[in-house]
Amino acid sequence: MASLTSRHPFNLYYNAGEYVKICGTQDGYFPDFGHHMANEMGGVWLHPIKLLDGFWLKVTDLDRDIAVWARADGYTSESWGGSRFDYDHGLSHIPVSIERSQFAPDDEKGMVAEYEISAYGKGTTRLKLELLSRTDLRPVWYSDEIGIIAGTGETAEEISSRKVIVKDNAHDWYVMIGSDLTGTDIRVGPEIYGPELTAGKGTGVSFVTECSLQEKEVFRFRLFVAGSESSRETCEQTYAVIERDYISLKEQKQQFYHKLDERAVLTIEGEDELNEQFAWVKRNTQWLVQQVDGIGRGLTAGGPTYPWWFGCDSTYALQGVLATGDHQLVKDTLNLLLEKSREANGNGRFVHEVTTMGAVSNPGNTQETAHYIAFVWEMFLWTGDETLLREHYDYCVQGIKWLLEEMDQDGDLFPSGYGIIEIAGLNMELIDSAVYTAKALQALEQMSLYLGETERHETYQQLAEQAVRAVNAVYWSEQNSLYADAVAPVSDILPKVDYMVSLAEKQGITGYREYVDGLLADAGESQQDRGWLLNKNWVIVTPMEAGIADQDKAERALETMRSRDFIGNYGTYLAAIYQQGTMTISTGAHTVAEAAYGHPDHALDLLRRMGKSFSRVLPGSFSEMSPDYGCVVQAWTIYALAVPVVRYFFGIQPEAQHRRVTLAPDMPQAWKHKSCSLEHVAVGDAQFDFYFETREGKRYVSISNTAGWTVVLDWKGKRRESSEIRIEWQLEQ
Repeated sequence: MASLTSRHPFNLYYNAGEYVKICGTQDGYFPDFGHHMANEMGGVWLHPIKLLDGFWLKVTDLDRDIAVWARADGYTSESWGGSRFDYDHGLSHIPVSIERSQFAPDDEKGMVAEYEISAYGKGTTRLKLELLSRTDLRPVWYSDEIGIIAGTGETAEEISSRKVIVKDNAHDWYVMIGSDLTGTDIRVGPEIYGPELTAGKGTGVSFVTECSLQEKEVFRFRLFVAGSESSRETCEQTYAVIERDYISLKEQKQQFYHKLDERAVLTIEGEDELNEQFAWVKRNTQWLVQQVDGIGRGLTAGGPTYPWWFGCDSTYALQGVLATGDHQLVKDTLNLLLEKSREANGNGRFVHEVTTMGAVSNPGNTQETAHYIAFVWEMFLWTGDETLLREHYDYCVQGIKWLLEEMDQDGDLFPSGYGIIEIAGLNMELIDSAVYTAKALQALEQMSLYLGETERHETYQQLAEQAVRAVNAVYWSEQNSLYADAVAPVSDILPKVDYMVSLAEKQGITGYREYVDGLLADAGESQQDRGWLLNKNWVIVTPMEAGIADQDKAERALETMRSRDFIGNYGTYLAAIYQQGTMTISTGAHTVAEAAYGHPDHALDLLRRMGKSFSRVLPGSFSEMSPDYGCVVQAWTIYALAVPVVRYFFGIQPEAQHRRVTLAPDMPQAWKHKSCSLEHVAVGDAQFDFYFETREGKRYVSISNTAGWTVVLDWKGKRRESSEIRIEWQLEQ
């Protein structure tokens, strides 16, 4: 008999301002969950500290003697960054419905939850309401490793019957909770809980009132929360602003998201789902922006499990952010990571993971230093910001030196160490590290040329050519028509076999030992470096994704990877050997690879597979693991969706430093005769609109070029250029 298993005991949401993040379940509750901080990843966070375990509403029908902790029947993700919960059946037989809406202002350290109770029973409905919050002042994960440990308790002070401030006993961490709920009944104390016995050590704050409602009458009230990681005074000031200005703060947030929606607007005729996904992934990205005073502002990796900053997640995700126009976020994020890399390493190594307390928990995997260097050049192409380029260039020079001198002991241009696949023991010469090192050398070749460093330019040019040739020669498996996961001698593989087999067996994979034994038999007695297809991890697509694969090898590898061994219902498996996990990054890199080598139809197929997971858990979002597991919102999804569409389908190739944009479109066959537009595309300080349409059987591209930059059309081997404000070219079929 067949069986189905879900790893989701509940569906989460992620409601965010740039300071405050709110995470609970879509029924309006706040259950304990999380593994970085066991049972503490949800609730209300003002990074780097947590404020609340959650908040709940108890409704008692005084005449019917029915009391329930309200549980929502419906959840809505608002396009402007708020959330809405609808309560009806979850209220038992009490004749009212409730709507709760909430949001966190982007620039204030707090949040607002608004309640509307509507009566539909005949006559009078008498209610008792209890609005309860649980505080939980504690620091973010990894803080104890740097000596920051929460106090053993909290002190609560009633400011009034509708306002309470709570302080951690050991730090100047504060949360202030209040409401405009009528009445004066209040209860405060660590023994006060709602429907969930949350794990936090904090204090319960309960506001109670009674009201009588006639049929169709509406009763409204709000919960206000403000916090501070530094002082009581700032907490009280923030609370005053939120309580006084919550209406205008909501309007400001709505206006902000309206402007966000106007950036890089994709409209493909007949592709309503893709258009919607493209719009939402820009909003999702904004949910993950985190500001922390004294540290900076940047794009975090994912919510709620990875609400801090990562090196490799950023250098993937920010490619999509560049393409969709938020260049300030790109600069802010990369500058924050550069500062932390200098502070923690200082030798060119780019950090992997930085918590919102400013602690570097991992100084950096090999691959991400190379990927950072490659990304700096792409950032410059989109922004044209020479000051920013110079700010990062010196660290890039240090970074390539670290890769080639410290991490490449045998001098083959393949640095050793962990890559993006962080499997214990697999710290060898991995394919992604090798590919991105070659890409980094190409980027430094271009940077040094632009900055007039002739000697360095010649060195990087020679090394880049050698590295590209080496990847194509050594990592290529002629027998399998694939690039290998890693390069190593047999002596490096043998000690790892038992561990790799144990990992496979834990995942229910049978026959893996026999598979590895076959690889060892093929290797024979030779102790020379050779390629190993150990797991057929998704990163074997990176030679094509980065554009350094030989054309023939790329075609063969992509053809091989189109099979069911590599691709499932929702996209590209993390490892073809396992076929058990799919992420937006594995699918995204594969999509970019197909598009980069002129296969837009296959790229679109992958995007459509990924699209099947849209809204499966959180309305308006893709989960980290397709279709429905892991973080409910993930930063690198914007790379997966935006880079293939903007860079390859529309073919936008920016050179902001030269005030020039090249257009080399390669649309999927399904779009060839449809209207396609990408409007308000930011390059440097200019903005462009691109329109493709068919008129009388002929295909045209029209471009709005209000800044008067040089626009080059690269179409079927022919190049045309113009600097007119309005440009129209017929595309020869």
